[in-house]
Amino acid sequence: MAPDMFTLAKRVQLIEKAGDIETISDFNASPLFTESVRYHASLNETASQPFSAQYGLLGGNITDDAAKMKLNDLIYYNVAAPSSTFICGSQGSGKSHTLSCLLENCLIKSVANELPRPLTGIVFHYDTFISDAGGSPCEAAFLSTDPKMKVRVLCAPTNITSIKKTYSNFPNIKVEELRINEADLNTKRMMDLMAIKTDGDMPLYMHVVTRVLRDLRREQQSADSGFSYRDFLTRIMSEELTDSQKTPLMQRLDTLTSFMAKEKVTMAADNFNLHISRSTGNNWAPTPRQLTIVDLSCPCVTAETACSLFNICLSLFLEQNPDKVGRVVALDEAHKYMNASAEASALTEQLLATIRLQRHLGVRVIISTQEPTVSPKLLDLCSVTIVHRFTSPDWLHTLQRHLAGVSITRRMKEKMGSNGLGNGNGNGNGNGNGVASLGSRFQTLSLEDSDPTLAMFMQIVKLRVGEALLFSPSAVIAVDEKCSAIEKLNNGVLKIKIRKRVTEDGGKSIMAG
Repeated sequence: MAPDMFTLAKRVQLIEKAGDIETISDFNASPLFTESVRYHASLNETASQPFSAQYGLLGGNITDDAAKMKLNDLIYYNVAAPSSTFICGSQGSGKSHTLSCLLENCLIKSVANELPRPLTGIVFHYDTFISDAGGSPCEAAFLSTDPKMKVRVLCAPTNITSIKKTYSNFPNIKVEELRINEADLNTKRMMDLMAIKTDGDMPLYMHVVTRVLRDLRREQQSADSGFSYRDFLTRIMSEELTDSQKTPLMQRLDTLTSFMAKEKVTMAADNFNLHISRSTGNNWAPTPRQLTIVDLSCPCVTAETACSLFNICLSLFLEQNPDKVGRVVALDEAHKYMNASAEASALTEQLLATIRLQRHLGVRVIISTQEPTVSPKLLDLCSVTIVHRFTSPDWLHTLQRHLAGVSITRRMKEKMGSNGLGNGNGNGNGNGNGVASLGSRFQTLSLEDSDPTLAMFMQIVKLRVGEALLFSPSAVIAVDEKCSAIEKLNNGVLKIKIRKRVTEDGGKSIMAG
């Protein structure tokens, strides 16, 4: 039976309503927006479509090298929307400063942001320069100079004295040993810790570990029980392995055991009864305005081990209830531990899964690294990429293959309009509905050169400290007065200046005196 005209009209309305996407909900979902977008969206918000009240200043647009910053040049980071940000650049170019500014926007109420509901955050840090006298602290620790911030540092038990020295000059910082409860372990975390790959060649002892974990998993499902680390150890010890196979396996298990919560045996003086008490692991309950820095800088901890432990900490952090408080995850100086190892690959896969599910997990991911080559897959998924100064052509080639704004050919110059916008008509969304005038005042980078690739590289090389090129196709840079038409950055590029810190800036270079 054919549908009547009334039913067909209802079907048309469903499509029309689904196509009405240029609304305030677009701004709320955008990772970045400008001051003009914020202004017009706040004027046009309704009870059914309120404008996001969680955002912080990232920096200002300096593409046209204007001598004075205009209101519309302000660029905001949308704290309310789950997003992923990739920051890269040479040493001293401003990466850690940018990371700290984004963390400030998420965690600290200040003149730079609107933050009625502060988030909770975790930062992973690993430095190879460490000694008994101390080492280099994570720059994010300077957020503790805000008296309302709660900052804790989790470190390797083998380096707690040095870590305490390293962070002794910071206010409001508590240093704890990283301790994992046996109840926090499960089959997936054990496989990540063992760096078990589902493809490729594995040593024989890894096949044994996989079989034992699989058998335990079946028994847990039948008994409706949790993972037992003691049962796992008992079964592994009963396996007939050669000494050459046992040695690498025991090294991994010894490392994990050193981070487990310990038992303490005491004897009562009156009746000589033994009392066994077990210390508890770290508390992962989400707390607003709390930053957890997992600093595994230690001579006894390799980069591979750090990746395995970061992976466990990340999953413990993410399994908390996302409805209680929003979350931000940051990797500081990721190139120091994200290498070609199986452990780093497992951490990368966990990050990729987190980014893919960021809207459901309510998490913002920020990755800061000197080398964009550490994981091109992360570049593909990140919604914002901030490129500080660098001088390596190889890095540019990596960016070319993974960023819309740098994937340029000689035809790009023809496609870009006189104002540098992606489709050449002064309107990033191509609808011509009255936003061209806004777009023309918000300039994107124009590559006036016969070789756009070379022109882009020269722009990056000439960046000053604190300046960067911004790539974010879904960033909303302009809107008409009624919020009926928007302009996104698309394949355009912005040259921006990152704002000043609201907490103490600890990234200044120490010069010879």
